Amino acid sequence: MKFSIGLLLILLFWKEINAETRQAASPKVKLAINKCCRIGDVLNKDLKCDAGIGSNKWAPKVFFPKKQTFYVETGSLPNFMVTQEEVRPLCKNFDLVNSTEVFIVGNGSLYLYDKHISINKIEDYCVDQVLSVVCRRDKESVPDNMALIELTKCCGPNQIYYYNSNATNTPCQTINNSNPLFGRPLIEGVYVDLTYKFPDCTSNEFAIAGPFLSANHYPETGDVRTESGKVFHRNQYCLDHVQSESYEGVKIFTCSEHYAILPSITSQHQDDARFAIYSIGLLISVLFLFATLAVSFLLISNHHVLHWRCQTNYVICLLIGDLLLAITQLAGSNITGASCVVIAHLMHFFFLATFFWLNAMSFNIWWTFRDFRPTSMEKGQELVRLRIYEVYAWGMPIVITVVAAILDNLPESSTERFLRPRFGENKCWFYGDMEIFAYFFGPIGILLCVNVMLFLSTARQLTCGLWKRDDVKSTTERAALGRVCLKLVIVMGVTWIVDVLSWAVGGPHYIWYFSDIVNSLQGLFIFIVVGCQPQVWSALKRLWSSRSSDHRMTGTTNGPQHSISSHGIPSMDASVTNNTTTNSKVVPVETMC
Repeated sequence: MKFSIGLLLILLFWKEINAETRQAASPKVKLAINKCCRIGDVLNKDLKCDAGIGSNKWAPKVFFPKKQTFYVETGSLPNFMVTQEEVRPLCKNFDLVNSTEVFIVGNGSLYLYDKHISINKIEDYCVDQVLSVVCRRDKESVPDNMALIELTKCCGPNQIYYYNSNATNTPCQTINNSNPLFGRPLIEGVYVDLTYKFPDCTSNEFAIAGPFLSANHYPETGDVRTESGKVFHRNQYCLDHVQSESYEGVKIFTCSEHYAILPSITSQHQDDARFAIYSIGLLISVLFLFATLAVSFLLISNHHVLHWRCQTNYVICLLIGDLLLAITQLAGSNITGASCVVIAHLMHFFFLATFFWLNAMSFNIWWTFRDFRPTSMEKGQELVRLRIYEVYAWGMPIVITVVAAILDNLPESSTERFLRPRFGENKCWFYGDMEIFAYFFGPIGILLCVNVMLFLSTARQLTCGLWKRDDVKSTTERAALGRVCLKLVIVMGVTWIVDVLSWAVGGPHYIWYFSDIVNSLQGLFIFIVVGCQPQVWSALKRLWSSRSSDHRMTGTTNGPQHSISSHGIPSMDASVTNNTTTNSKVVPVETMC
């Protein structure tokens, strides 16, 4: 009996020793995580290893699904995992992804959270410090004759962007198969590889740039073009279905620093009384500019006069510019896309041409008054000077607008050193203050400063020179000189300088209400100065008489023609212009200043 018990104990002891020996001989197998390069080396974009530039203590992030936490010991793997160096996956289709966009799950699979897919087999990937190589077996199902288009979707799978101004929760809402948008692709009829994320914005604010059209997408580069012509690169935008009160289609989302129409901001043009008042003023100005052109063409005798031609070009440019500006302010955000950009380019050109013609006209007035020695120019001389004015007043705006248009349509990467106008991105005009200063207020500010100096010089000649002359003695004649100076303020565009100052100084809008309204009514004041002249009324009377008597009158206007010289400035008063031109003898000019 004792022998049997002893034998049994020996057998049990031997079995335990044997089990421990087998356990020691075959330890628990650890998960081998493939590292693309050796420890301390870093994988580059050429799939080569840069030696010695990495950390000797690095490990990928590991996520435990049951605990819903990441492994906390940075630079090391859990004890059931081990790093296997210099092991690459062997596959036909692989992606090179940022290592910050992946993590390893506790079972050894790799999760790409920007793609929302899992790589279940360890041999289908390798990770490294900066980049990781991932086999995409799902791409193998795409036929060889079909292209795989890469797109970035803003919200996650089975989610759409739901915009509600009263909502306080996240705009990305999950939908189920009862929603018509469930499973609807961003582009129909193509194979798409989706990445799910919003663009990385420095301001942490994104914007809706407009509707997405597949015809405006360039699969080769991943770029997309908006209706306004703005191009966004692959990493600058994302797409998604947008739902508000109704389905609005697929929209382009980008950073607010690239585009300025925020989803939470609605246009207030139509609700702002200030814009309505300005628009009415501009339309009134347009009507009176039409009237100015009409009455100017009645004065047939002035059609050869240099000043009349400069003035006509100035009025035409201002008329077109005011009309386009009134349309954009009344329409508000209803004008978008290519039409918005075209209007912006046209306004840019015609307003620039307005101020260049105003500058040419101001110079012509100053040249006439400079020393009270007006001489009659031959027709050929007048034509030469007109051609010089035309090259200057049409050529300079063309150069500026063409340069602005070229820079605005070049790819953004090639214009980083230049300031682009960015027409149509914020409104049907320039994007912001720097752009409008560089391409508009800067050039016209210089022109207006020159005009002010020309005006002061001309006014000085009138008040400090002509005032002292023997043929200008009466109070009536001196009052006429004062009226001439006031008219020159309008004719030489001095009031426009306030418009530049209101933009430069800024401040509350109500401070500049009066000056802005005055400038919006420029057409009215030009008509009063240019159109309400005695020779205009005489021409209208002749026209009315010819129609009423059913015969055509011949001859010239009754009374003297009121002109400063052969340059013919119809806005000058008769008491001044006649006194300065009737005498053939040159009278020395005395000054009081």
